[in-house]
Amino acid sequence: MKAGKLSGELLERMVLSAIQFKREDVLVHAGLGEDCAVIDFGEEVCLVTSDPITGAVEGLGELAVHVACNDLAANGGTPVGVQVVLLVPAGTGEDYIRRIMEDVHQTAAQLDVEVIGGHTEVTSRVRDCVVSVTAIGRAPRGRYVTSKGAMPGDDILITKGVGIEATAILARDFSHLLPFAVTADEIEGFTQQLSVVKEGLLAAEHGVHAMHDLTEGGLLGAAREICVAAGVGAEIWEEQVFVPELTQRICRHLQLDPLALLSSGAMLMVSPQGLELKAHLEQAGIPAFVVGRITQGSHPTLVRANGERVYVQAHVEDELWRFFARVEGGKEDGRQVSNGGQSR
Repeated sequence: MKAGKLSGELLERMVLSAIQFKREDVLVHAGLGEDCAVIDFGEEVCLVTSDPITGAVEGLGELAVHVACNDLAANGGTPVGVQVVLLVPAGTGEDYIRRIMEDVHQTAAQLDVEVIGGHTEVTSRVRDCVVSVTAIGRAPRGRYVTSKGAMPGDDILITKGVGIEATAILARDFSHLLPFAVTADEIEGFTQQLSVVKEGLLAAEHGVHAMHDLTEGGLLGAAREICVAAGVGAEIWEEQVFVPELTQRICRHLQLDPLALLSSGAMLMVSPQGLELKAHLEQAGIPAFVVGRITQGSHPTLVRANGERVYVQAHVEDELWRFFARVEGGKEDGRQVSNGGQSR
């Protein structure tokens, strides 16, 4: 199988179909398009999610915490604690492990989140460091959000712009492939945008119908998962999608589609009052863009600037994974490159 997230069809057939037993106090079960489990704890619910980092070399600890806590925010939850599983190959230096855990702790503390446990192991089973984080959060019982709530006629918004996480990874780990220099300050400008906890909580309070963070597959992948979970269609208006200038430059040079690019740091929101939500977020200092509409149907359609309508396929392959495959094939831009110790 190809590297990357399993397609919905494979996930359903190989993984989800094996899960048969369900408890009444689990309100949101494992399912396509849902990143968090929701458990009934009386007046509040407990939200639980897990995510690995498999597409970066530097900044693993920071990325791992943000990606997991962002899942909680997409369900309207406040992160409380994270558990960290760290698997490193034999020969890994102590300083490297210490640096990852310092990044984990610093990032968690910035989010008012405690590192509450986990597991650290040196093993020959991995060739590069793998970090996986389980995040636990809480929300009022009547205010948690799921991907299933999207309804035809709702507006689709995104915050900040697409390609945030991938831009940081490509600029930091693959700068040798770019014909222009990217400064440390520019990279930091992207890494500082990786959290969507603030906007997730604001949107939940505003009464959004659904949310999804833009991880693997980017905007198109998130739209697809919303459609699958809610049984709806969607239109995404390409011309309305904000792509940061540095992201545009990197994507043009590496021939990547920014709309299908790993975009942690952006949140997709589905609201019956898109313009009001946009104004609410911008008052809090969070840029937001109305980029589409929920429709009748069962899949998203991309509406290009020239009016062309493009069906979004059942599984959106992330452009970052496609780039990694080209790199690992031995050539990129006509010259030999290494994978830079890429964690897969």
